[in-house]
Amino acid sequence: MKQKKLTCIAIISMVIIFLANLLASTEYNLSAVFLTGGGNLVDYLGVSKTTVFEQYQLYRLITYGFTQASVIHLLANSIALWFVGGFFEKYVGKTKLIIIFLVGLIIPGSGLAFLFPEGLHYGASPAIFALIGVLVSWALREKDLWKTYRAQMGFGYVVGYFFLGNILGVATLVFHLLGFGTGLLSGLVLKRKGYVNEHRLV
Repeated sequence: MKQKKLTCIAIISMVIIFLANLLASTEYNLSAVFLTGGGNLVDYLGVSKTTVFEQYQLYRLITYGFTQASVIHLLANSIALWFVGGFFEKYVGKTKLIIIFLVGLIIPGSGLAFLFPEGLHYGASPAIFALIGVLVSWALREKDLWKTYRAQMGFGYVVGYFFLGNILGVATLVFHLLGFGTGLLSGLVLKRKGYVNEHRLV
């Protein structure tokens, strides 16, 4: 658990914001909010073209990633983050985890706000897809990393998350592709120094 400290903090933050959204949305049908999304806090923390680029509420480019609309959304992203972010934190390092997670929110969030200006966007999935993109970028060049990650518990879930998460609509597909592409490019820029010497499988 200590090796996944930042990942735990991120997931706990997502759960707290989800519960706080329910408490702040008592005028709505809470069962509907719980199961399908919406609510006051989502409106305050989500990202859109108007809020970010016209009202300059730049904090939303970060907060939207910790705002999961429904319980299924929360569970799917929390589990994926546990397996992907946890692996990253353990084998790659906390600093790179933070960098890629934040870049994986800011770039896709900005892009989707322009491509779908009428929408309000939220969820950690673009950052998770960015982390996956980095791992894919590195694994294409380093077989040891691929073997190590395939051996991790949760690999099958992440594969299913990657493919099934992209059949939920055009905006979601674009959101995820922006995150994944950001990760692929980040993997070309960032080096994976320190991993092989400390964690190579024998």
